[in-house]
Amino acid sequence: MISRHPDPELLVEYTAGGLTTAPAISVTTHLQFCNECRQLAESLEEIGGELMNESEAIPVSENLLDEVLACIDEAAGKQFATLLAKPQDTEAITGIPKYIQALLPADSLKWRFLSPSLRAAAISVGEEVHELALHRIKAGGKAPEHTHRGIEITVVLKGSFSDKDGIYHPGDFILREAGEIHRPCAARNDECICLSVLEAPI
Repeated sequence: MISRHPDPELLVEYTAGGLTTAPAISVTTHLQFCNECRQLAESLEEIGGELMNESEAIPVSENLLDEVLACIDEAAGKQFATLLAKPQDTEAITGIPKYIQALLPADSLKWRFLSPSLRAAAISVGEEVHELALHRIKAGGKAPEHTHRGIEITVVLKGSFSDKDGIYHPGDFILREAGEIHRPCAARNDECICLSVLEAPI
């Protein structure tokens, strides 16, 4: 049961194309799980489309459409190649959305040791402002207590974890502001895998 969602203001910014790559990926990931937010995002896109139709047209170059379509074809080709080359670390990605699997490197994920219970694997998406990564807490494991120097977005992909503020399940979208302190703890019966967006090191 999803109980944590992006704020409506964040969804407005998302549908308007105002988010950088990593935060946009986190919202898209939440939408893979949440019908409620997906329907709201679709409604916001329709409103945005109506506003664009009512706006004054701006002249563009004659070859702009061809250039945009070429960029789309190139991006689609890269994504298809990534899907064909599945990561070797199949155990770690079992049960997470195919959308996220398509972003993972063709070779094995490079899991970095953070604590006896916690590993992290960075995902490169050409982002300069935020770090995008998978975090993996072993069943029953606790991450070290930490604070944030910038915004942190977490989307639960598999399993669940808890902290002093509640319990989080697949699809939950948790946004923490700079200065917040918490200590995630995975459920005892299953490891927890999350997608994380960090604005600054913890």
